[in-house]
Amino acid sequence: MENASKALIMAAGILLGVIILSIGVVLYTTFSEFGNATAQKMQDSKIAEWNENYLKYYGTTTIEGENGKDVVKPIPVTAHDIVTVANQARQNNIHYEIQDLKKYEEPSYYVQVDVDKEKNFETKTEDEKNEFLKNNSLKNDQEVKYYTCTEVKISSITKRVMYIKFETQK
Repeated sequence: MENASKALIMAAGILLGVIILSIGVVLYTTFSEFGNATAQKMQDSKIAEWNENYLKYYGTTTIEGENGKDVVKPIPVTAHDIVTVANQARQNNIHYEIQDLKKYEEPSYYVQVDVDKEKNFETKTEDEKNEFLKNNSLKNDQEVKYYTCTEVKISSITKRVMYIKFETQK
């Protein structure tokens, strides 16, 4: 009888140990999934913030037109906005040490900016950008000259904007 009670005590101890280990594994898995989900949300937030710097120029806006009717027009972009976007793209390309690529491609972080028929505006020097501003800020030396963002490409791998194109608004 004495051996049977010792065997039951040992079995209970082993059972208790297995229960404690099982609880530990469940807690580890739960906290691990929570940590991974939190890290993914933070990464998604950074990507959304990154893309917003470019996507705010893409799309349409609704304005009140004649006779009180709403008119949908492309978002107007100035030459200064284009230079800002090009500078952001250039800083990104320098940060990732890929400024020599000259073309966006999957899965690189390179960002390419085109203006009308001019490719790789992000590679222009400060003097070239200043000349662009001088020649394209005003039309007829009176009115502000506007551009339209006609194309944006987002990487299917990195989920980041990798290409943006602006054309003169007609």
